[in-house]
Amino acid sequence: MKTLSLVLLLCSVLSAQIRLRDVDAARAQLRPWLDAVAMVESGADDQAVGDGGKAIGRFQIWRIYWADAVQRCPALRDAVYGDVTDRVYAERIVVAYMLRYCPQAVADKDWERLSRVHNGGPHGHRKDATVGYWRKVEKQLARN
Repeated sequence: MKTLSLVLLLCSVLSAQIRLRDVDAARAQLRPWLDAVAMVESGADDQAVGDGGKAIGRFQIWRIYWADAVQRCPALRDAVYGDVTDRVYAERIVVAYMLRYCPQAVADKDWERLSRVHNGGPHGHRKDATVGYWRKVEKQLARN
């Protein structure tokens, strides 16, 4: 049953749009990773501002990252970029982004690839510059 659910999720994700129910199902599966990334990015501070004001919220989400996520998940378009300071909305944005760019990593719970894509963009898993970030997330996952 679990495998069937993952296959259905992958099929829906690979289609043009991502459904909110798929985002929320993946959120539940990615809980340990989401919590670790939030701690690494901001100490899980929903009001955090970084990168000279370009990144906000617990996940330090940039506007372009947000735009990518809402482009593929229309249900997330009802809010504005500034709403990434809300924990649930921010988690949905991060998961929608991951479902857009690395759905197999979501299905596999590939924490390294997810971390490196979060940090370095759609091809972040190929960038040497994201390895250090992954190590921080990996340590936080071990602590949790």
